[in-house]
Amino acid sequence: MDRFGHSATSLDELRQIRDDARRSKSLTDLRSYFERVQELRRVHSDNFDIQLVVAETQDEIISRARDLRSRTGVELGVELVPDEALTKSALASPHRQEHVEETLAGEPDDLPLSSQSWRRATYVALFLIAAVGIVFVYLVQTARRINLSPPPPEAQTQSKAPVANTADSAAPTSPTMRLYTDLIPGTVSVDDGEAADLKDGELILDHLEPGRHSIKVAGRSGSAEFSFDVADKTAPQIVPPVAATNAMAVAVSAQDGKAHLLSNLPQLDISIDGKPVGQAGADGLSIDSLGAADHELQVAQANDRQRFVLTYSKAPVLTVFVKSDLNAGFVTINTRQDDVTIIIDNKPYRRKTDHGLIRLPLKVGSHVISVHKDGFADPPPQSLDVVKGQDAELTFDLIPAPVQNLASLQIHGAAPGTAILVDNAQMATANAQGDAAIDDLKTGAHSVELKLDGSIPKKFERNFEAGTPVTIRGTDAVLDKLAAESKPAETPAPTPAEPANTASATAPVDIPGEQVRRGGGFVHYATPKSPGSYSFEAHGKIGGFLKHDKLQWYAGYENSENYVMFSVDGKHATVRAMRSGKAVEVNRVPFDINSDEWVQVYMTVKANGISTKIKTPATDWNDLGTVSSDGRDFTQDKVGFYIPGNDEVAIAHFHFAGHP
Repeated sequence: MDRFGHSATSLDELRQIRDDARRSKSLTDLRSYFERVQELRRVHSDNFDIQLVVAETQDEIISRARDLRSRTGVELGVELVPDEALTKSALASPHRQEHVEETLAGEPDDLPLSSQSWRRATYVALFLIAAVGIVFVYLVQTARRINLSPPPPEAQTQSKAPVANTADSAAPTSPTMRLYTDLIPGTVSVDDGEAADLKDGELILDHLEPGRHSIKVAGRSGSAEFSFDVADKTAPQIVPPVAATNAMAVAVSAQDGKAHLLSNLPQLDISIDGKPVGQAGADGLSIDSLGAADHELQVAQANDRQRFVLTYSKAPVLTVFVKSDLNAGFVTINTRQDDVTIIIDNKPYRRKTDHGLIRLPLKVGSHVISVHKDGFADPPPQSLDVVKGQDAELTFDLIPAPVQNLASLQIHGAAPGTAILVDNAQMATANAQGDAAIDDLKTGAHSVELKLDGSIPKKFERNFEAGTPVTIRGTDAVLDKLAAESKPAETPAPTPAEPANTASATAPVDIPGEQVRRGGGFVHYATPKSPGSYSFEAHGKIGGFLKHDKLQWYAGYENSENYVMFSVDGKHATVRAMRSGKAVEVNRVPFDINSDEWVQVYMTVKANGISTKIKTPATDWNDLGTVSSDGRDFTQDKVGFYIPGNDEVAIAHFHFAGHP
């Protein structure tokens, strides 16, 4: 088992041990390396890559130890090598073969020999070398056949016992502190030093100086802080209390098979290998009889349960686990109405209801929640106590506000298609007779604005009272035309080959009100096959957790490999032409817009080009330029919105005016 999936650090440590072993000149150091390798082997028993490096490192240590023994004459302690490793290394290691050859070739004869005796001795030596070589090759092949077959389960169990006994019998090492956390990416500070990146969520400090030390760890979602005392040859002891924010901190000080556990959370139920061992209160919990083995540590509080791997070490060690633990619950609010504003502790929430529902996280504690939607009476606020990790539900009944409490606006004599905006929100469009009416306005002061493409907008400030309509008519409702250079370019008359489009080119298309379209890729809209101008307002809605608003529409859509795409991401407006499956960026201009603002679009489609302008209610028009045709007639292609996945786009007052 891996604590939090940090196997990369263990691989680095094994490679470092292997390099140190090759250079080592001390059997004591080699014994220490071997014990650490066995510890990593037990911790990562299910990791094939680490087990492979463990085997290679183990053989490297044994080979180096044998080489030192052959040079110094010092006997190698049998506790260093388990039976299986000893058999394999003794028979298969190339260092053993070199040692045999050096021994046979390096025994000088101190007695003077005659030439005949010398030749006889040489022949005998060569014969013995050949005989020993044959025997050696036979033993190596036999050992390989034996080791290729896995031992039965009983043999594997028995071979582990000497390793654990070795760790118990080895001399104690210096006090060690180990920190494991899932606050990644994160930083750590030791003894109030400069914060450094926490590599792979792991920190190991050995050879600690006696005295008090402090650790501070911080990530994006939480943090923890604790201090501990270090004394020579004893396990470091946590100095209460352990402080943590949005995190669970569990500290275990262990030595000689005994441990003491302390946490920042009160009344934790503690289990070892699935068996309850007690409850950790303010003073923690003492745990006995851990032995020389790894254990699964489980801590539980109410419905919250966390599991950690408690690794055995012969060194006196303090192990600290810091796990993110958001102090929050969830509430589902049901209003049975869309686009309802949720107000939490007198602050509007950033999202509104969708299909009458919204689910949102709240910090643990008491909150007051209310809702609001124009045209409806505000229901009474409700109080809610949020419990960590639990879901709650609130229901609000929205009742339409009485008509007598609403005011109205009437427009007469405006140009057909004039947009009527109240408080910068478009709420109506003048019909063919130039009339429009809005009957659900709140009483009080409002700004009224009239807008029409190619004309200078007008804005009025009016006070609205219930039962008394506010009327704008006559010259107030008529907008002056823009200067000639500001008007959209006229579309050339159709060629003789296009007589069938002449009628449709002059027939306007209106889709009044607001529609919300959900994801589905390319969503085609009303597209008369005629040159003309499209105008609409659109608003990209959040379609998933932490996703940014993005509005995308297209024109000249022949197929999925040939079209022109327009996109607004909040900072820029971009135009891309897709031609034969290859995207080419035509233009990119700065265009700042808030997530709650609508984008107004004026787009002219001709046979040989597409010209586009965009704006917000508070800005002037931004020209995105013209995309030229690559030989096809853009007027015969489709116009629409690109809405990926579960994203949504709201479209209001979609209008097409054909050019004669």
